[in-house]
Parts: sequence; structure tokens; C-alpha cells
Amino acid sequence: MEQDPNSKAEQALPPTPKGQATRERMLDAATEVFGQRGYEATRVVDINTKAGVSHGLFYRHFKDKAEILVAVLDRMNAQLRHTSGREVGEDGAVTLAQLERRNIQFFREYSQNRKLLRVAREVAARNDEIEFREMWLKIRNRYVGRTHRWFDQLVASGEIPPLDDAAMVAAGLSALTEQLAYVEIGLAVDDPDAATIERLGRSCALIWYRTIRGATA
Repeated sequence: MEQDPNSKAEQALPPTPKGQATRERMLDAATEVFGQRGYEATRVVDINTKAGVSHGLFYRHFKDKAEILVAVLDRMNAQLRHTSGREVGEDGAVTLAQLERRNIQFFREYSQNRKLLRVAREVAARNDEIEFREMWLKIRNRYVGRTHRWFDQLVASGEIPPLDDAAMVAAGLSALTEQLAYVEIGLAVDDPDAATIERLGRSCALIWYRTIRGATA
């Protein structure tokens, strides 16, 4: 994997609508196959069969199954970042209700992709997938970086008190949210119900609120 991993999905877009549609079909197929089989048991031929494409066509778009997994995760994380971001028209105020809405939606989206996200965590921990781990961390760090910039904006506007280490606070809260989702949703035997997702979202939001506000709700 020698290409710049900052955004595989953006760099690899085919030049024609037909090529883009084919690539999306391959990503959809890979999402389903990885979720069902896991990383180790998935073969490129399984993805090709599901997508209805030839072996040669696969390698016109992706180097190997690790690269298509990164592309799948890149696409999915773009949606997660969008979902957990501020809505149009939101002002700069930070409220507990606002954080609850974002976190509940994040856990809901995570639940919908929980098998794939569990696979990603497991692949990133493999000693023989160093390149994948680096790419996965760069994808994840986009979310952390966005949170860090948001903290800086809130401090600059006087909305929250200064943070001693905003970058590490952003990383810590992001890790908290991700690990909570992985343990409570990703590793769960069954899909979580709506009540569980709301409980996770509200609890996580309260931690975020008290951390960045420096006060109780």
C-alpha cells in the first residue's frame, strides 16, 4: 500500500459515472462480506462474486482486500462524521441536549455498522497489517482533529473555559466514545435496542458536557 492513505475514497474515484457506480457496488459488496465473514476468512473472489465483477476489474480499483476495507471504512466514517457534526443553523452554544442528540445518533449509526467496525478494530491490532493500522488511524484522526478545532472555536468565543490540552482532551473523549461503542455495541451478541442506544448516548454526552464545560449539567 504505497499510496497516500489520507483519503483513499477521494483519490481513487473513477473518471466516469459508470466506473464510479461499479466502485460503489464493490464497496457495498465488501461491506456485506467483511461483516459476515470477518477479515481473515474474506477472499477477494468473495467480494467479486457478491459485486458481480471480474477479478481483473477488482484490481483496477484496489490493490488488495486491505485496501478495499480501508475504502469501505473511509466511506462509512465520512457518514459518521457528518452525522455527529453540527446541524445547519446551530449556534456556538454547547448544551447537554445538543450533545445527547449527536451522541445518540453516533451510536445509532455505529450499531448499523457494528460488525464491520469490529472487523476494523481487529485488523488494526494485527502485527502483519501495519499499513492498514496507519491508514485506519489517519481516518479516525480526522474526527479527533475536527473535535479539537471545535474546542478551540468554543474557547475563542468564550463559550467554554480554556482547556489545558485541547488536543489530548479531544483525543480522550473520542477514544471514550469509540471504546464504549466497541464494547457495548460491537462486541455484543445481539444488536442493541433503541433504549440501550439512548442510554449510551445520554451517558456519553454527560461526560463530554462536564469535561468541556467544567461544570455539572
